[in-house]
Amino acid sequence: MRIHGIEIPVVDLDRAYRFYAEVLEFPVVGRFGDGMATFFLGDVHGGMVTLVKSPGASDGGGPRLLLSAEGSLEEMRAKLQAKGVVFSGDDHNVFGPIAYFLDSEGNRLGLFDHQFLPRLQQQGRQSNAELGARLREMEARTFAAIEGLSEAQAAYRPAPAEWPILGHLAHMVDTLESCVIVAGDLAAGRQPPRDRLLEKEYALAPLDGSTARLRQAFAEADAWLAGLPAAKDGAAMLAHGVFGQLNHREWAAFMIFHVGMHTGQVKAMRDAAGFPGR
Repeated sequence: MRIHGIEIPVVDLDRAYRFYAEVLEFPVVGRFGDGMATFFLGDVHGGMVTLVKSPGASDGGGPRLLLSAEGSLEEMRAKLQAKGVVFSGDDHNVFGPIAYFLDSEGNRLGLFDHQFLPRLQQQGRQSNAELGARLREMEARTFAAIEGLSEAQAAYRPAPAEWPILGHLAHMVDTLESCVIVAGDLAAGRQPPRDRLLEKEYALAPLDGSTARLRQAFAEADAWLAGLPAAKDGAAMLAHGVFGQLNHREWAAFMIFHVGMHTGQVKAMRDAAGFPGR
């Protein structure tokens, strides 16, 4: 097993989010509703720390270390149970299921089953035409999510440390452009730079300019996907902090997934109480 990340139970998710984003300046993965917010530990090639809303100041003794299961979660659970480990309950976050257990000293650990990695691997084996169709479908979903936005709504911040919708749009552009660079380097057998997708804050353009730039980034990524080389045995790989080692086609699949994740966050912002003009 390897360390996947750390869970920290918090009473006030808004307050904790601001602390980790503004004081510690951890790069944001995303905030998922009122119960969970995730940050990278260092960069996108490291692990994650996830803030989980809890009813008390400490749930299970404070921070919880998450371990990635080797093989399936059930196989690893059975292996540990055979060694006397007692599991205390299951949960599920946006990335996959977690089975909790206690160590010999009563500290709470979690066994994490990353279901997205096999999905990215499967998607990476799709044809260029299929990947392109998925990207264009995501583009349509993204622009449907921002249809009818006013300038004030696009600039609205739910909390001081959170991106406005304009920030999410800029990050989608960053994702499309950066993943093309990463995957292009891997396809050519080069080791990509390890400092992509690290912007904590973006210079925000007006809504029209932001959407125009996003359309251009989608168009450039679509054209690039059309010529994406096949993955050969022993292809160069780069580790992602959440999903592990990915080849160039799997990074292309991640690109589409990641844009979709932020599209979902934009939709959730528009649906939330307090959004202007809702």
